[in-house]
Amino acid sequence: MNKFIVFSLLFFSLTGFAQKDLSLILSADFYRAQKDTTTALAYLDSISHKNYYANFVEAEIFYGMDKWNKAVRYYKQTNALKPHYADFELAKVYAKKEQSDSVLFFLKEHLISEYKKMSFTVKTEPAFDFIRGTKEWKSLSIDDSYSKEEKALEQAIYYKEKNEIDLALDILDELIADNKKNDEALYYRAKFIIVLNKDYKYAISDLKKAIKINDRDYKYHHLLADFYFRTMKYKKALESYLLAHQFYPYNLNDYLNIAKAYYRTAEYGKAINYIARFTSIDSRNVDALLLAGQIYYDKGDYPSSIDYLTNAININPRRIDVLVARGKSYLENDQYAWAGRDFNIALDLDTQNGEIWYLKGLAFLYQGKRDEACKYFKKASYLNYYRADEYLLKECQ
Repeated sequence: MNKFIVFSLLFFSLTGFAQKDLSLILSADFYRAQKDTTTALAYLDSISHKNYYANFVEAEIFYGMDKWNKAVRYYKQTNALKPHYADFELAKVYAKKEQSDSVLFFLKEHLISEYKKMSFTVKTEPAFDFIRGTKEWKSLSIDDSYSKEEKALEQAIYYKEKNEIDLALDILDELIADNKKNDEALYYRAKFIIVLNKDYKYAISDLKKAIKINDRDYKYHHLLADFYFRTMKYKKALESYLLAHQFYPYNLNDYLNIAKAYYRTAEYGKAINYIARFTSIDSRNVDALLLAGQIYYDKGDYPSSIDYLTNAININPRRIDVLVARGKSYLENDQYAWAGRDFNIALDLDTQNGEIWYLKGLAFLYQGKRDEACKYFKKASYLNYYRADEYLLKECQ
């Protein structure tokens, strides 16, 4: 068995069978995205297929491998567990097999389901090129499957994609004025208003209204969590991320989002736990390793901080924020020469960063090299990093 599978099994067995299965599904989806189909399928072989998303991921893998019959099998198993979830994908597979009757059947099912995609997506899907324009295709009457409100919403999204935000918001305002319970319009208005003017208060208000109408939509809770996090309301962000994760547990990045929120609320043990879950799958994610390094720094465990940050630097040696973070940990661990080395590398990448010149000054000052330290404090002060001024007054007169 693949060593990464063994690690996931060992780690997630601590939290029960259901969590272990979830880990394996997330791992399979991760390796699918990396186009490592062998590893992805190995993970899926380790679980039962009583989960709709496990079947969906396997179907997506086989679709990407042009193995149409196997894709059909797993998409149909997906539908058996979550009706109509894979109708559109089944239509695409049958299009690849040029079985027009099956294409039309599953498209008709899709167009009346809760998972219906935007009409533009249906109309322009390349897989349907062989049937598009035929009498059978026209019989679908795709436009008739969309309400006036759905068409207007799609128009708003189109304008946003063209960066015509004002026009998009005008449409959404009108939709909401006509129907205050249009949760989709409220969601998109919240999303688009941030692009226009960063009015988080207004956007959060819209998302709360959308959630009051439909409180089980993952994307509403997730966007609300993002907005709370950006406005430094970390406890509320955490609550929303956890709720979003409850409704849709198949976004691996949510483990990192939750870890960041726990870190901001100073719940370091829980943050590390979520980082461990995340890195048991994506072990080379620099952001996750940096976050772990920051947590251990704040806990005063500088050797552990250095270990995580060193792993991150080995993956990407040009991340300035990681180099600076490790340099700070070296400073606190009394390894001043090593700290200076990290700050030198960071300054090679960004010579105009006043904070790094200041930190380099500290590294030299703590080594007893006052004259050199003062040169770096002066450079930091020149670059408007005012914390250096205190040391210039105290050490460099």
